[in-house]
Amino acid sequence: MPQSIRILLIEDTPEDANLVRHYLTETEEAFSLDHAETLSDGLEKLRASSVDVVLLDLDLPDSEGLGTIMAIHAESPHLPLVVLTNGGSRDLAASVIQEGAQDCLPKANIDADSLNRSVRYAIERTHRQRVESTLENSEARYRGLVDSLPVCVLQKDLDGRFIFANQAYSEFTGHNVDDILGKTDFDLSPNDVAQKFRDDDHKVARSGKLFRTVEVNTTDGKTAWVEVIKSPIRDAHDQIVGTQAIFWDVTERQLAVEALTRAKEAAEDASRAKSEFLANMSHEIRTPLNAVIGMAELLLDTKLTSTQRDYLKMILESGESLLSVINDILDFSKIEAGKLDLIRKPFEIRETVGDMMKPLGVRAGANHLELTCHFDSAVPAVVEGDAHRLRQIVVNLVGNAIKFTEVGEIDFDVSVESVTPDNDAILHFQVRDTGIGIPEDKLQKIFEAFEQADSGSTRQYGGTGLGLAICARLVDLMDGQIWVESVLGKGSIFHFTGRFPIKETNLAARPEGTHRVQGTRVLIVDDNATNRIILDEIVRSWGMRPLLAADADEGLMLLQEACSAGDPFTLLLTDFEMPGKNGLELIQAIRDIPDLKNTLITVLSSSERPTTRSQCDALDVSGFLMKPVKQSELFDAIVVALGVEVPESESRDHHLTDHDKVRPLKILLAEDNLANQRLAIALLQKWGHSVTLAVNGKEAVTTWRNNAFDLVIMDVQMPEMDGLEATRRIRNLERIRGGHIPIVAMTAHALTGDREKCLEAGMDGYTSKPLRIHELYETIAGFFGGQPPAPVESPPSIIASDGSVDWSHALHSCDGDGALLLDLLQIFLDETPLLLNRLDETIAANDCDATYRTAHTITGSLRILGPTPANEVVRKLEQAATSGTLEDAPALLRELRERLEVLSKNAAEIVAGKQFLP
Repeated sequence: MPQSIRILLIEDTPEDANLVRHYLTETEEAFSLDHAETLSDGLEKLRASSVDVVLLDLDLPDSEGLGTIMAIHAESPHLPLVVLTNGGSRDLAASVIQEGAQDCLPKANIDADSLNRSVRYAIERTHRQRVESTLENSEARYRGLVDSLPVCVLQKDLDGRFIFANQAYSEFTGHNVDDILGKTDFDLSPNDVAQKFRDDDHKVARSGKLFRTVEVNTTDGKTAWVEVIKSPIRDAHDQIVGTQAIFWDVTERQLAVEALTRAKEAAEDASRAKSEFLANMSHEIRTPLNAVIGMAELLLDTKLTSTQRDYLKMILESGESLLSVINDILDFSKIEAGKLDLIRKPFEIRETVGDMMKPLGVRAGANHLELTCHFDSAVPAVVEGDAHRLRQIVVNLVGNAIKFTEVGEIDFDVSVESVTPDNDAILHFQVRDTGIGIPEDKLQKIFEAFEQADSGSTRQYGGTGLGLAICARLVDLMDGQIWVESVLGKGSIFHFTGRFPIKETNLAARPEGTHRVQGTRVLIVDDNATNRIILDEIVRSWGMRPLLAADADEGLMLLQEACSAGDPFTLLLTDFEMPGKNGLELIQAIRDIPDLKNTLITVLSSSERPTTRSQCDALDVSGFLMKPVKQSELFDAIVVALGVEVPESESRDHHLTDHDKVRPLKILLAEDNLANQRLAIALLQKWGHSVTLAVNGKEAVTTWRNNAFDLVIMDVQMPEMDGLEATRRIRNLERIRGGHIPIVAMTAHALTGDREKCLEAGMDGYTSKPLRIHELYETIAGFFGGQPPAPVESPPSIIASDGSVDWSHALHSCDGDGALLLDLLQIFLDETPLLLNRLDETIAANDCDATYRTAHTITGSLRILGPTPANEVVRKLEQAATSGTLEDAPALLRELRERLEVLSKNAAEIVAGKQFLP
């Protein structure tokens, strides 16, 4: 109660009022008294101020009897009220209490104590009545709320007896609420069900935590699924006194879930059956189809009439078309099943896409179309992604452009849309054509499965309608988007984006050694404006001085003007097929003019006829490249034309003299090429190491297992077992035996992907062929300490037009060891005739794999001699074997024999002492 009790006395007799005031002052309680002589005054005071209790005389001038009490309660319904009466009638007191007063006190019996007790009693009783009323109202509201809920609610005490249940429970179970109160689950349900309910109640009561489950309910004799939430009931002291359960019928939902589960399992079974069917059918179709295609290709290599050749080409094209359809269906099936994942690896995007463009360029050229490929300078050199799936998208989009374009050109462009904070490049690819275009209402539908812009019974173009749907799914896997812009009859632009992490930001897109071609004046002649712009951008980035001409006549005029001005063009890059005077006629005209006849010329062509290269060779053309041209191959062609060799990494291979900082090591060398064996052994022994040789991967594993070594230098390409497999086997044995020996890869391939393959196989380091002395020493020093000496600039190697050797380069490759070079030259002289005879046999047998291996061995033998015309010939022979066709191999072999004959003659003179090393 408040510290000061505020009392309003409504009494019209002054003597009685003074008496009450007197008694109140005698008590120990703190009272404050306000006095009113009439009911109306009293009501005004009630409205004006807050009062804790009213002392009320029933006989007032403006009111009397029980109506006075009613008037006070009408104004303040819950105000404590003590009535002061002149008499002590029991009936009057009962009436007063019944009317709502808390006490009735006869004036004749008033004293300080009785007045104090009555006031306190009135206040406390009013408070208790309010609390009871609040509880009753709360209980009524709770019951009303719970009874209106569509879920069943029940409560039990700790003995499991029902103490409450709502109307929904009664309706759900069919039991009257009054009939179940005081009973347990054992009175209403089978013993096993009741025991489960009892165990759940105990679990909730012991843990004090909410419990939720779906269970089978059989209370009413029927089976139904209900979802149940059980929770503890706590009293005012936070003690658990029982449990409460809320449950509702989920039978329909449960039946639906079970039906959905059965449907899902059926769908998965059907999907597995479909996948197995597609895999089996693919195998069954591919097997005879491969035979059809293979036999058709073999027959095309025989003597045929023109009619027979046409029929066979038709069979071959139909077989390839059917194979493409099968591949599309299988890919789409994998995507639908969610089983197609991207294999993300680093790759050089310009090289990879350039390789994709080559066969497409041939197709475009066959249709008299120009295919261009342009990379913005901001595109990173090396990115991470699935190059195979990127190829699938590019080949599909560019292939469609070729199919639907009859006249004009197709432009492929790559740019950087943005770079994320995580150093991911968002690349934007565009394929622009001048074809038939796509109707506006088909622009979105063409990315759906089995949809084509050219549909209907009269459609002109073939296909499954799956290609773009597959592209859309693959682009989505690359976190990109795909869309198209098109104008009917004018052409289309297909766009797609993809996220590609930048793996080596320090790897520049421009090739090393560009300073060796800087300042070179070059004339670009091409009737296609896009090609001119692309070539101009590329050569300018290398510091060259280009000028552009749109046709042969303009080009010839610019050549003559430059010569007259005393600033002639060193190099000509010319298209082969141009309207009016073509590239061949331009070259012939140049060779007929004395002042221009020594101009270096590289030809670019969209197609190649059987006589094209021989015609170019007859006119002393330095290089012949198929469009679209890769930047790397264009740079290599320019370097070859200028007669300048760019070392693998500018001035990295240097003469080493001080090697005493790396202790002598026991080294296992795995290498199959005799010349490379001799060179590597000589260098390693010169540095103080002992070397054991293994000629293939299988022998390397056996030798390592039976001996102790400090280091393994492993060639990647070897017969019987390659270096990657040998490394894997050594690592597997180490897991059993313990230990870890450093293994350094030695390979002629230097692409980022090849380095990754070596490291994934378990190799620790990587060095490329031809062996760079400084690089090899640096690699070894990285494992065993030691600092290589400061590098010394090595002179550039020149490819002599007469086929002679740059002996300075050859001597430098042997670390200045003339005796070692003579040994290697003798090996070259001994091996070369045998290798050429082996090439004769493999080409005659049409064995591409054996031809590649033999050509690769010759490449290794030639490396010691540096850049020679023979290197380019043997490289073409390797490419022919890799492509799977040896049609040009005999001619290449004849040319290789001629080149090697010159080299062998020079080498023999050095060995015989008729020539001297520099």
